Formats: sequence, structure tokens, C-alpha cells
Amino acid sequence: MEHDLNKPEPATPTSRKLRRTSEGRMLAGVCSGIGEYTGVDANIIRLLLGAFTLFGGSGVILYVLGWVLIPEAGSDVSIAQDLIDKNRDNPKVQDVVNKTRDAFTKSGSARS
Repeated sequence: MEHDLNKPEPATPTSRKLRRTSEGRMLAGVCSGIGEYTGVDANIIRLLLGAFTLFGGSGVILYVLGWVLIPEAGSDVSIAQDLIDKNRDNPKVQDVVNKTRDAFTKSGSARS
């Protein structure tokens, strides 16, 4: 089996990271980032979110969640993680983080 040195190696799952992009962005880069990550045109992602918005309103919620949870290109932390890190000493934030962690732990053990 010969290796072509001019042909780029396929991206490994660990080298690809989901990020909000600055290229092709319309608002926050959520759709363009998801499109780049999945290999799907960003306009298709936008159409899907538009359909979710028209039929139930969940498209707006999904977009806002993507905006808060997906890091910006060139950054390792999302907006949500940055807020949690800045307020780590706040007892209310600690309580919310612990309750969320417990809820995910309980839902994960319920599936098993």
C-alpha cells in the first residue's frame, strides 16, 4: 500500500473541534460552525433552525444554546464556561452547577 505525500491525511476525530466560526457567520457563527464541523452547508443548518422556529419555536432556543455553549474559534472556553469560571466562588453558581451535575448523573444511571 503506497502513501501519496501530496494527499492530505483525513482529519481524525480528535483534531476536529466544534467552534463558532467568524467566516460565513450571520449572527454568532453557530450555523457556520456546525456546518463546518459536520461537513454540511451552513445554509442547510440555517433552514433547519428556521423550520424548528416556525414549527414550535425551538430553533431560537437551540441557536441561543449553541451561542452560549459552543466556544468561539480560537478560544477553548464557551461563554457559559467563562461565566462559571468567573463566578466559581459564588454559592448560588456552585449550587446550580452541582444540581445540574447531579441531574445528569441520575439520568445517566437511570438509562443503564
